[in-house]
Amino acid sequence: MRPAIVIIAFLPFAYYAAKDTQFHFVGRQVSLAEHVLHLAIGICLGIVLTQAVLGHSGFMLVGLLLLVICGSADEYLWHRGIPEVESDLHAKEHLALLIFVVSTLTVNWLEDHQWQLPRELLDTFAFAKDNESVGGAISGQTGVSEHRWLRGGLISACLLPYAYFGLNDNLHHVRHREVSWTERILHLTIVLAVFTVVPNAIVGHRSMMMVGLLLFLIARSFDEWGFHRNLPGNEADMHAKTHYAFLVFVVLLTSIDWITHQTGA
Repeated sequence: MRPAIVIIAFLPFAYYAAKDTQFHFVGRQVSLAEHVLHLAIGICLGIVLTQAVLGHSGFMLVGLLLLVICGSADEYLWHRGIPEVESDLHAKEHLALLIFVVSTLTVNWLEDHQWQLPRELLDTFAFAKDNESVGGAISGQTGVSEHRWLRGGLISACLLPYAYFGLNDNLHHVRHREVSWTERILHLTIVLAVFTVVPNAIVGHRSMMMVGLLLFLIARSFDEWGFHRNLPGNEADMHAKTHYAFLVFVVLLTSIDWITHQTGA
């Protein structure tokens, strides 16, 4: 089941990546340096996909970290003043990649729970009781408290690039493009999803964090593919950078979780 889900989740990204590659040869000629960077990104993607199919989370995470390093250099250094159609393509490509990554993390999460929903999602009282036990542990142990503060600081810092581009996107809507009420509701849902992900990530409630990530993807996908058509190039470019910033946040958050699990902190 795992290989099928992972490969299916990868297909939308593969579609947009193929269109992006084609555009580099027929729409915008890229430099040799950018071609080399794209090759490095392709190698990283091969590592991520292979390890995701095999279920090797540690090696997949290494591939993801290399991917976001190369991808960030490509997006934030090279993608400036490019055609509108390419910016829109990048926005959808980055969101499709985020869908693949979160889908793979969801498979990992379900495998950890024997493909059953955790009790904390089915029993509100059990979740509240878990909150109390965590709170008691934090208040009773200085070391755990310090760990929570450190974890919270790291996770908040990882979110800053997304917050920056997200706020700029909202300011653009206020100043330059009037959005519909439906789109405003989707934006509100995205904000609520982020406020579900971050606090639960800080306190280590992985199940609720995953619910927030899935809610984020659903709302963001409706927003991107339902409303983001024929947008000005600067807004499409902002969306591409915003989506990639959230991908970086998810990868760094996953890295923090992995390190915490390995060290037993």
